[in-house]
Amino acid sequence: MKKLLIIQQDEAYFLFETLRVLEKNTVALKDFDLTILVEEKAYRDVYDDSNPVITGLTWNKNLVQETSFDVSVNLSMNEESWDFHSSVTSQNKIGPYRISGQTYVKDLWSSYLLTLKAKAPFLTFHFQDLYKNILGIKGFQYQPHEKTTIRQIAFAMTAVHLFPATEQELLVQEISQNYPNVSLIDISEIDLISDLSQTLYIGPANLNALKLCEAGGKGIFLSGNFQGFNLLPHGFDHLFVSSRDQKFKARELLKLIGTSMRAESTVESAYSVYRIEHENIFGSYLKSLNTSDDNYPFYQAHVVLWNFLLNLFDVNLDIIKCSISQVTLLKTHQEVLRKLIRLHDYAMVSVDTIYHEAKSPKADGAKIEGHLKNIREIDRIFDQIAQSHSLLRPILDFYRIHRGQNEGSTLAEQAQDSFLAYSEEHQALEALLELFSVTLKQNEVSI
Repeated sequence: MKKLLIIQQDEAYFLFETLRVLEKNTVALKDFDLTILVEEKAYRDVYDDSNPVITGLTWNKNLVQETSFDVSVNLSMNEESWDFHSSVTSQNKIGPYRISGQTYVKDLWSSYLLTLKAKAPFLTFHFQDLYKNILGIKGFQYQPHEKTTIRQIAFAMTAVHLFPATEQELLVQEISQNYPNVSLIDISEIDLISDLSQTLYIGPANLNALKLCEAGGKGIFLSGNFQGFNLLPHGFDHLFVSSRDQKFKARELLKLIGTSMRAESTVESAYSVYRIEHENIFGSYLKSLNTSDDNYPFYQAHVVLWNFLLNLFDVNLDIIKCSISQVTLLKTHQEVLRKLIRLHDYAMVSVDTIYHEAKSPKADGAKIEGHLKNIREIDRIFDQIAQSHSLLRPILDFYRIHRGQNEGSTLAEQAQDSFLAYSEEHQALEALLELFSVTLKQNEVSI
């Protein structure tokens, strides 16, 4: 039996999602002797007083270093784990490891995972889908919520600047009057390892709410803006509600509670409402049910682009009817992309020139240095644009990481590898520009 090491030394949320992937895919991993290296604190936060479902969990690094593995997979964004991964004896390393200050991350999904360190504006993929793809596990068995009667509603306190305390108290009163047969409890009173299929959660996204929904409950998650899959469950039919930076009102939320309890497919709300669905084979997707946040068209574009870049999946999504502010934001970023693509043209000319000069028996050192300077300046501009345009940053960070994996031993080989990396990035930026253009054109037609 092959020995597989999984390193997950991030906080409890990330460990929880990792363990859910492993628990759901025991059949896919049945031929492996599994060891999972975790942080003890994260382990205690995930399990509380319960016992782990899977075996092989440890926080003993010495034990791991004394063992030889066939495969080691680092799912951590924690940089200390990158150094540790390099010390692990394994025939095949997946995920980041660092040797003499140089970070190596050769698989595409792990490279994408590292882009999240830069605080992306939204989480495009659910972490369970991310980890599944890094591990090479194909497909999940999705189980939609059965239509059960809600018997209890669990609350968690929402930040008062977003949902004033008086409105939260009013919501509790309204629920008591409208649903007298439903008990109201605080989430701290919930037994998170029991069957919670008749429980509805209302409140912000957090680890306890995530546990509740993974145990069968339904959720209505409240936020001030669209954050993608950050701390949301992986299953069907949960609602994510964005107030678009407005304050929540009790009576508006009461409508959504009724919608969720009756499992209705349409919503009427003053807020932006999204339902978690699995309408495509790539995994979970946040489908807009009404007027969406300004950055939602970018989320859709990222879903389509990343699925093609990372998995070669063609994903077809319905183009939403955009608001004026969404159209303005798309046009602004469309222009930025055009400038980035022009800069790429210059970079590729410089890389190609360096390649031919390096191969020449009469290489012009000054010419090479001049074009290297061009590339460094272009990379500096790209970094500045990435810092100031968070909706484009993940794709720019991804290819910066990708270009950093250059393994050429000569200048000509390095230039050749760089040209290929720049070409791939160029095509990706062109594809993203096309996605923006299609959305804008469709909205011109609809108007």
